Amino acid sequence: MAITQAMCTSFKAQLLLGVHDFRPSAQAGADTFKLALYTSSANLDANTTTYTSSNEATGVTAGGAALTNIGVGTTNTNATAGTGFTDFSDLVFSNVTTTARGALIYNTTPSANDNANSALTNAAVCVLDFGGDKTSTAGDFTIIFPAFDASNAIIRIA
Repeated sequence: MAITQAMCTSFKAQLLLGVHDFRPSAQAGADTFKLALYTSSANLDANTTTYTSSNEATGVTAGGAALTNIGVGTTNTNATAGTGFTDFSDLVFSNVTTTARGALIYNTTPSANDNANSALTNAAVCVLDFGGDKTSTAGDFTIIFPAFDASNAIIRIA
């Protein structure tokens, strides 16, 4: 089993179908995104399509915790090219004892159906690989997201 950092392939297609709404969390119509933690036994990669409880880290709430979306930004480097990006506020799992190797960001409230007009549930967005086990013992387990800009945001489309 392995965790491989990737933007999920199904997510890429769903973007073109208008499935995900990355408006700031406080705005009406914004989708709800969550982050779930996983052990090194999990099998998560670009082919992951939905949230799974298989090999989820113990000591934290099953299904993870809700993320606070900062919103969507863009930057133009010239008249025809630029980067669109979105990011989340740092997430803290307070006073937990857990070990995690990676995480899955997923959408619990997709705005539309997939290409087959099937209702989507817990649609996968991206897999995060921590590069090794990270542990918290009766303390805070914090996911620190990168800067909200075109070079660093957790989700970038160039």
